[in-house]
Amino acid sequence: MKWWMEHKFRMIQNNLRDIDAGLDVEYEIAKLKEFGVNVLQIGCGGISAFSPSGLDCQVKSPYLERDMFGILTERCHANGIKVIARFDVSKVHESLADKHPEWLSKRADGSFIHFNDTVATCINGEYQQEKTLEIIREILEQYPVDGIFFNMFGYQTRDYDDQYVGICQCENCQKRFRQMYGEMLPAEENENDPVYRRYKEFKEITVRDILCKIRKTVDAVDPDIALSTYSSYNVDIIRTESNSAVDRPYPFWIYSASDNTASVEGTFPDRVSSNCAINAVDIPYRFMGVSPYLNQIRLYQNLANGSNLDWCIIGAFEDYPDRANFAGVKEVFRFQEKYQQYFDHLQSGAKVLLIQPCPPYGGGFSAEYRGIFRMLKEAHIQFDVVMQDHLDLAVDRLGQYGLIILPGIDRIKSRQFAQSLKGSESVILATGCSLGEDRTLLQELFGQVLMEKVEPVRGSYFNTLPRDVFQSFSEQDWVYLDKGFYRIQGAGEAILPYVSPAMYGPPERCFGHEVTDMAGGMIYGEKHIYLPWQPGTLYYHHGYEAFKNLILDLIRHMGCTKDEFTTTAHSSLELFYGPCGDHRYLLQMINLSGFNGTTVGKPVEQKEIMVHWASGTPKRVWELGLAGETIQVCTHELRIPSVNLYRAYLVEFEQECKLNA
Repeated sequence: MKWWMEHKFRMIQNNLRDIDAGLDVEYEIAKLKEFGVNVLQIGCGGISAFSPSGLDCQVKSPYLERDMFGILTERCHANGIKVIARFDVSKVHESLADKHPEWLSKRADGSFIHFNDTVATCINGEYQQEKTLEIIREILEQYPVDGIFFNMFGYQTRDYDDQYVGICQCENCQKRFRQMYGEMLPAEENENDPVYRRYKEFKEITVRDILCKIRKTVDAVDPDIALSTYSSYNVDIIRTESNSAVDRPYPFWIYSASDNTASVEGTFPDRVSSNCAINAVDIPYRFMGVSPYLNQIRLYQNLANGSNLDWCIIGAFEDYPDRANFAGVKEVFRFQEKYQQYFDHLQSGAKVLLIQPCPPYGGGFSAEYRGIFRMLKEAHIQFDVVMQDHLDLAVDRLGQYGLIILPGIDRIKSRQFAQSLKGSESVILATGCSLGEDRTLLQELFGQVLMEKVEPVRGSYFNTLPRDVFQSFSEQDWVYLDKGFYRIQGAGEAILPYVSPAMYGPPERCFGHEVTDMAGGMIYGEKHIYLPWQPGTLYYHHGYEAFKNLILDLIRHMGCTKDEFTTTAHSSLELFYGPCGDHRYLLQMINLSGFNGTTVGKPVEQKEIMVHWASGTPKRVWELGLAGETIQVCTHELRIPSVNLYRAYLVEFEQECKLNA
């Protein structure tokens, strides 16, 4: 078994600056051991070389006086620490750019993309296509590294100031696109332009092509060297990030690490997730860390989702000015190290599957998805996540789920997955006007078709009927509707009658609403549920519990989840429960109560939490702590006296005990 699959790792990444070429190697090793690190990811080549490279396509750091990378790699291995070499070939030093303009990316006006003393390269140019392979071979043949990682891999359309630089218009891109499609490159990103849609396909194909070249280069030296980047294709370690930015719009996504790790772990069983908890508050402010509680939450979410631990700072330890997060990182790393055997075998026992709309990361996230994600988390419902672009990988697993949720999924491109959905015994819940681009599948699953979009909807409501379904609404008749809403038709039981908008303004004129015969959502047959509006989006943006309660009432009414496991925990307690060995389960809790929408402060201690197993009584329960395991008194209930930031229990049964939370 490959080393990255055999055990969960604890990785720190030092993003080296040129001046770190002279870092104190022994001090670095001492700090890594102090943190409990077993993998170091560190700068090696690309923009700057931190080894005495003999290649004319590499510019060595001007501060390099010895083979820092080689010495550090040797000392890491002597101390049981694996090394992943970090490369960034998205830019080169301006001295190389002057000699090789054919390597560079171009704006629409023909100008190159400068930033400080670097210039952006293009993925279709000789530097990334050929010289990168030379750089890799030189390092792999000289140093026994355990993996390689590429930063800013692929097509970049924004610079470090977050300024838009556009679609690369260099001669290499123009030639390759014309050869593949017989057309000129698009000048702008316009989803309605068929040429731009082909360009998106072009990007995917060319990125995969170069990853194949890199994979072949690496395997030719040693197939046990891990390949990692921010892509899922042909890599071993899929990298994501939980980061912050001072200009990022709210709401702040407190579940970032859970989202990133769950989607990778749930989609790619043959690869591993490494979600980097970025210490810095933003790229321009790399020398100040985020809140210690936010930092730990991200790491604990990685841990609890069965992922690896991954944390990053700029530069070397010796002069890093913000050490406030060091103690918290050590605590999480040491906890994983102590209970490695359980985390190595941690799996999901979830009976709910949530489909993550593409693109999975970046500015194009789905608010509908995030709202549903948050609802499930707050209700302590265990669920898996699978990415929309990779649904083929989940086809064989659909039988294990009682509920499959499609939150704003415009279409199912995977024919296998679509066929499996049609034959599935699971309840299918579709929200956010899903399948609007696939009317055939929509009708096959729900017996209905989307009709015209209803406009305007502002000032309209849903009547919370029937009450035997919406039991949370005994004192609330109407729930407001906003954003997208489609009139639907078809056979089946109508729910949530539409209340038409009326006048508003002065109180004297606020009347005239009518409860219509138009259904807001419909249940078809005995199982599936379709909502042609956006409850997840409304909950994500506005936070009113009515939207969450509508969804949870529907799920409970359809019997999608069983009450084999219940808890009195508050909704701000993120709860995880999954098998970690024969008849053994890990129960983990992360207290998010310190998050108020912007600040992530000290959590409010949550006391006297009860966990009840309806399906059986545990044989033994141990609390897991840094000081060791402590046996707990347990019948069919476990009393948890308090939870500060994190608490974990190992639960053992006489025989297998399935969980539906």
